[in-house]
Amino acid sequence: METGAALPTNEKNRSEKTGSVRKIDGFKVSGVFSSHMVLQRDRRIKIWGFSDAEGSRVSGSFDGEDAETTVKDGRFELVFGPRKASGQPKTMTVRDDRGRQTTFDDILTGDVWVIGGQSNAELNLRFSLPETLPREFDGDSLCRLFMQTQAYPYTHQEFCGCPQPDVICPDWHWRRTDKEASLSFSAIGWFIGTSLSAALGIPVGVINMSAGGACIRELIPEELAEEFGYDYGANVRQCGYYNTLIRPFEGLSFKGMVFFQGESEGGARELAERYDKELARLVEDERARFGFGFPFYNVQLCSYRGEGKQYFPYLETVRMKQYDALYTIPDSELTVSMDLGSPEDWPDFAHSPKKKQLSERITAQILAKEYGIGRLEDAGSPMPAATEVKDGYVTVKFGRVSDGLCSRGGGREVKGFSFGDLDGLVPAEAVIASADTVTVKIPDGADPSYINYAYESNVTEDNAQLIKSNGLPCPAFRIKTK
Repeated sequence: METGAALPTNEKNRSEKTGSVRKIDGFKVSGVFSSHMVLQRDRRIKIWGFSDAEGSRVSGSFDGEDAETTVKDGRFELVFGPRKASGQPKTMTVRDDRGRQTTFDDILTGDVWVIGGQSNAELNLRFSLPETLPREFDGDSLCRLFMQTQAYPYTHQEFCGCPQPDVICPDWHWRRTDKEASLSFSAIGWFIGTSLSAALGIPVGVINMSAGGACIRELIPEELAEEFGYDYGANVRQCGYYNTLIRPFEGLSFKGMVFFQGESEGGARELAERYDKELARLVEDERARFGFGFPFYNVQLCSYRGEGKQYFPYLETVRMKQYDALYTIPDSELTVSMDLGSPEDWPDFAHSPKKKQLSERITAQILAKEYGIGRLEDAGSPMPAATEVKDGYVTVKFGRVSDGLCSRGGGREVKGFSFGDLDGLVPAEAVIASADTVTVKIPDGADPSYINYAYESNVTEDNAQLIKSNGLPCPAFRIKTK
């Protein structure tokens, strides 16, 4: 299990801007591209690579179009025009004037999604609940997968010290969704990708950029690490996973990003309390580096049973900050997962096997917001919209309630509301007053300036009962009252 920020600083991972670049010999198209890939539809297609023949001419052909460029500073970039979504396989050839050539086949155009974060984002499909796995895998589906793993940069930390221009592992490439490729791919990536492809009837590519145990300080470039004051990492040096898993893909177009991360910051109060600011800067920086404002789908941390408190003592703070980040990151959504932690009899408390259920929630939000299939009102969790303090009560009005709020416990009473903070939490009685409103009684002596919901490290049905009629739970939050 990766504890990330819960670990003390590892001197091996306190490093200067040193490291080696994976050697690129001769003439090579970037490892970002390969046979079986999906290219983002409706945008210019950029294909880049590397050459030892400075000033030589490089040409390419794709889907009846030709493109040319010149090698400059050891790099070349070909640009093809936008394409509509197509499941008809195409071939691409890239060659230089020295007679060297690379050919890719089985290329589709559609939507590409990126999976970012740490181990619950990277967790392989094979570790999902057995009953949620398909009986057979369709290698001929319109979904394609590009898997990167945490293990490779962790065991090749010489690449973590500086930004890598190309994919660092020669074995990483696009793959069809046969059994072997599927089971070794990110579970949420596989469920989301195959579900989107089936619902839309178009090719969908999924790229894993997550890494088990990754802290934010390992997922950001050097400039941001300096801005945040980090000169060390927990698993690899600061910026190590950015340098190896993210930097090689800059320049690639994709549709959007799904992100599940934050357990590592739950190991230290200081990191947890500034999580929203660092996450917002991470997204802002990545959007700038990739060159477009991709939609960002964040996952609020699940429950980690009683064991979680030992390793991640500030999980509740991270959840609150993830809620806050929803309003500081433009074009973002929050998927609640705190009711989807590992079952009591599951051997791994930190990595829930309920990835299909979580992915269904994320996919429903994506389909509603990005594609107009379904209503975001129904796909999203109920969200606090306004508060009022009056006559000893705080009234909380919610949006996205669909057919109305209800309690897991049944009836109108709902548990999970409180006042105060971690240093003095005061539970409060709450009642569902109407389809979109909860009234919370202010306990004697409690400060009503802030109201909390699900402010617990180990979230259970006893301390987080508010849902809406379709079963989607309210997120954990801490908000200032009006």
